[in-house]
Amino acid sequence: MLRLIDDPIFQDVREFFAKFLTRFYYDYAAIHENLHVRIRRRFEASNSLKHGMLGMAALFRSNYEHSMVPSSTHKSAKDLHRLASRTLQLELENESISPWVKLASLWELLNYEYFDGNLSSYYLHLNQVVSIVQLALGTNTIDILELSGEQTFDLRCIAWADILSSMALSRPTLLNYESDIHNRPQYDSSNDPDKGVEWVFGCPDTLAILMARTSALRHASFPPEEKAVRGNEIQQLIRDWKFRPVPAQRSALRVARVASQEIWRHAAILYVHQSIFKSDSSSPIVSNSVKLIIQIASTLTPGVNPDCFLAVPYFIAGSFATTQKDRYTLRSRILTSGNEGFLRHLVATLEDLWKETDAQGRLTTWSEQYPPRIMF
Repeated sequence: MLRLIDDPIFQDVREFFAKFLTRFYYDYAAIHENLHVRIRRRFEASNSLKHGMLGMAALFRSNYEHSMVPSSTHKSAKDLHRLASRTLQLELENESISPWVKLASLWELLNYEYFDGNLSSYYLHLNQVVSIVQLALGTNTIDILELSGEQTFDLRCIAWADILSSMALSRPTLLNYESDIHNRPQYDSSNDPDKGVEWVFGCPDTLAILMARTSALRHASFPPEEKAVRGNEIQQLIRDWKFRPVPAQRSALRVARVASQEIWRHAAILYVHQSIFKSDSSSPIVSNSVKLIIQIASTLTPGVNPDCFLAVPYFIAGSFATTQKDRYTLRSRILTSGNEGFLRHLVATLEDLWKETDAQGRLTTWSEQYPPRIMF
């Protein structure tokens, strides 16, 4: 085990989290009190985690700090990521290393590749998760609502990446997701803030589950009529669900987080229409959700928490936008939400979709693109 007392290398990672915490975790207060202990424990867990965390710190600095040599910082980030990737492949073959540590290392790589916009490596590593999850859990079925605590953090993050990737790639999820949302209180009274995925990514846990169900329904072998009935049931749940308020000390942030939840609600509705109903922009429900996402987004300060976690809803709404004004607005919201590489991929893809839609006179969706050019 590495000893890191007063280690300047570890200090670099700790300072990174302290500086970029609000961009890294949606409800950053959930772990703020024990952040130092958690990241130190993570840093010590394996060599691939150590290199991966250092690479992530360097990547964020190259994206956000006004260095005289940003290209040098970005090269350092890529070198550390390559080292972490090579080290992980060796660790995956080492049976003495816990599968939970392997999951943590894999998530560290995936998270770097996501922010860097490295599509090929991201999807390659994501496809490795099934066997490791099987080792860790003894099953490929996950109940997101039952997972909590530090040990399951990386599993929950990987589940989120899997669900969002199924939406981006129009493919089934790699893992199975089963949660009984009906027999749980809509307002969870648990005292453990480290549960589910909302505090990390900003999307209400129930919506994440319903989006996973939408992806499963999309690829299920049901007659069209039954798919439509089930799609309507999912859409109604999305519309009616009462979300748990996300706490915040400042009233303005509490209001902004309610706005964020509503933006995710309408993005989930749009996903049902994109994947199940095959609706276009003429659908009143579609046009209303696009309009509401734009209206709600206008109340949020661009580029800071929670706006910096909403690029995917902005993209989904943008894919249905028809007017130049709405398209420009949603394109701008994506670009101003951060400096990461995946954001530029989203914008470039939107622009291509709009060109094809206008040229063909019908809606062209991201599902029709191959090979994939986006990550959600």
